[in-house]
Amino acid sequence: RIIGGGMVRAGRFPYAVSLQDDVGHFCGGSLIAKDVVLTAAHCSTNKYSVVIGTNSIRSKTGGDRVTVKDDDLHPNYNWRVTNNDFMLVFLARETTADVTPVRLNTVGSVPDVNDAVTVMGWGDTIATDNFITLSEYLLDVEVNVVSNKECASIVSYTGLITESMICAKDYYQDSCQGDSGGPLVVKGSNSDGAGDVLVGVVSWGIGCASPQFPGVYARVSS
Repeated sequence: RIIGGGMVRAGRFPYAVSLQDDVGHFCGGSLIAKDVVLTAAHCSTNKYSVVIGTNSIRSKTGGDRVTVKDDDLHPNYNWRVTNNDFMLVFLARETTADVTPVRLNTVGSVPDVNDAVTVMGWGDTIATDNFITLSEYLLDVEVNVVSNKECASIVSYTGLITESMICAKDYYQDSCQGDSGGPLVVKGSNSDGAGDVLVGVVSWGIGCASPQFPGVYARVSS
């Protein structure tokens, strides 16, 4: 879920996609080619489709719904500790939505500690209850990168933070259930997302927007 976030202007993050099963939205993802989506391995499930090019997950008319041909988990994905939490989703056809895929980060030193990064999704909007209240519209929030060393020093995270993860937090702002697999980006100056760089994939965390527990993201450059 995005806690403490704001509604996204249509077209700002066009590469943000919704993974949907028979019940509806369950994970986010990023369009990295016209027929390929990058999401989290822990989002893997049997039968689902991808909705591209809309800010609303309830709109029946907006967006391009594409069936999935195949999906591949990262060969070194470890579900026990959620390491290398990546999955490539290969679509049955190229999307017809007018969306430019997001650029993947290849620079290991990016993002740096304290850098502002942006996470987005349709996930849970209320941190404190036991129900998942999805947002109909795409929300985003800015968080700041925490060093892996600082992140691993938190008692509940000790031994769980690897080089293939990024930790980021802000007070009472975070990603949450339903945002999994979605994009963590360094924003460019373009208003259409063309300059954005995908640095992370929403992966895991303890609670949502709790000041002491950062959100943990799979590091794209790894």
